[in-house]
Order: sequence, then structure tokens, then C-alpha cells
Amino acid sequence: MAIFNGTDLILKVSPSSGGAEAKLMHSQSVGQKSFSLSADGLMDFAGVAGDTEVDELFDQMFARTAVTFTFALATPAGYTFTGSGFITSLEISGGTEDAPTYSVSIEGTGALTRTDV
Repeated sequence: MAIFNGTDLILKVSPSSGGAEAKLMHSQSVGQKSFSLSADGLMDFAGVAGDTEVDELFDQMFARTAVTFTFALATPAGYTFTGSGFITSLEISGGTEDAPTYSVSIEGTGALTRTDV
């Protein structure tokens, strides 16, 4: 599969009246690079030194400040990805006699950078 710059992508559509395909006028989102990230896990209200607490994520979400993140496989794959974005959703839930969990979604802004390690 060839790699191409998404901003060079043009969407063409056949008109309902028939005829040749033509470029869809004034389309803006075709080929725009974007990324999102979601995660979920178990809550630990005792906190662990060096870990980000979920209440800190709530603070950043309500303040509408960007978060910077790095993600990689637990077993090193030889690279990491780093980016920034805004938290678009954050949820804490728990059933009766069940461990509380959280889920978070981040919509990326700017570039997603791959770093070889």
C-alpha cells in the first residue's frame, strides 16, 4: 500500500443527472489528518506515586486545557507515539459489589509524532 499525503485527496462524485464524476465543491474534511485515543481501566482511589489520577483528568477537561500524552506497547515495540489533544469524555462507573472503572476519550490536535526508541 502506498503512503500519500491526505491533504492531496480529492473527493469526486457522479452527479444524479448522469455524466462524469466531478470534484465535490468546497469539501474541507477530505484527507485531513486526525486521531483520537480512548482508554479504560480500574480505579485506584489510594493513588500510586507517579500515576495521573482521574480527578486530574476531570480538572483538565473542565478547564479545557490540552493534555500531552505518549503511548506505546507494554512490551517495547521499538517506538512510541506522542501527541496532544483535548479530553472529550470521561466517565467513572461501578456496579454493586463491583470494582469501579473509568473510561476516557481524547481527540487529538496537531501532529502525532512517532519516536524510535
